[in-house]
Amino acid sequence: MKKEYIILIILIIGLGAYLGLKRDDQLHYDLPVPAVVDTQKIDRLEITKDKLTIVFSKADKGWTLTDENFPADESAVDKILDTVKELKLSALVSEASDLVRYELDPPNAISVRAFEGKDEKRRFTIGKTAPSFNHTFVMLNNDKRIFQADKSFRDNFDKTTDQFRDKLILKSDAQKIQKITLEKKGKAITLIPAKPGPKPESGEDNKADTQSIVWQHEDGTKADQTAASDLLASLSRLECQAFLNPKDTGALKKETALCKITLENDGVLSLNLFQQDGKDDMAGTVSSSPYGFTLASYKAKDIVSYVDKLLGIEETEKSKSDLE
Repeated sequence: MKKEYIILIILIIGLGAYLGLKRDDQLHYDLPVPAVVDTQKIDRLEITKDKLTIVFSKADKGWTLTDENFPADESAVDKILDTVKELKLSALVSEASDLVRYELDPPNAISVRAFEGKDEKRRFTIGKTAPSFNHTFVMLNNDKRIFQADKSFRDNFDKTTDQFRDKLILKSDAQKIQKITLEKKGKAITLIPAKPGPKPESGEDNKADTQSIVWQHEDGTKADQTAASDLLASLSRLECQAFLNPKDTGALKKETALCKITLENDGVLSLNLFQQDGKDDMAGTVSSSPYGFTLASYKAKDIVSYVDKLLGIEETEKSKSDLE
């Protein structure tokens, strides 16, 4: 091989290495490193999309939404705070402010601001999810460049106020309930837990603590244990499907409920379910909340079926059907 070719190959290799190192240096130089935010001190969040802003406020009992102070879904807020806490950028995508391509244009972009008191601790704008589905396109405050951030998190922010609300409408502990009252179609019953027998002497097996509650009628007769257990299980953490607006809630409270369930311990908690014309989902109200709601049909049907069994309505209707 001629000497000239050898020199040329060496020059090409050297130039390639130089350009590669220079490009890497430029990438590191251009890539900002946002500071980590102490989210324990964050007490207000603002999420804006297409001129609609949702405000989250931190209260003594947790996060609330808007001026109405709706209880917020704590798990949804935690996902937002995780992103606010540490925004890791992995690449510079564009310096040309190509907003539409990355859905960072006004109709599609999601603006996020996090505050500690009056001090803004984080501001950034979210675009679409990257084709890898493991990254999200973002813009930082006062920076027109577009970056790729680690993780796919747009869906955690792209929600309505109703979707951010806490859907838990009723929470109960079967072990603490002292009375259950059920009402439907003019029938009503009250169930109470059977009193436990005397505690065994020291050294004997104590099975009372491991046995489930035995529910009975006020006259001492035993109730349908399976139906009672299933009913209380369905009410242990009952989440609604959506909330009604105040006007529909007011109208609902004037109607006659299909069935009513009342749980008593130190206080009284009542759940009312209403049929909706032409819909499988049921509407409802609960005494612990001023907000009416809708309950998914499968949840509502299960609850009503347990009430029917305990009231004996199911057996009555079956008997009528058999006679016909």
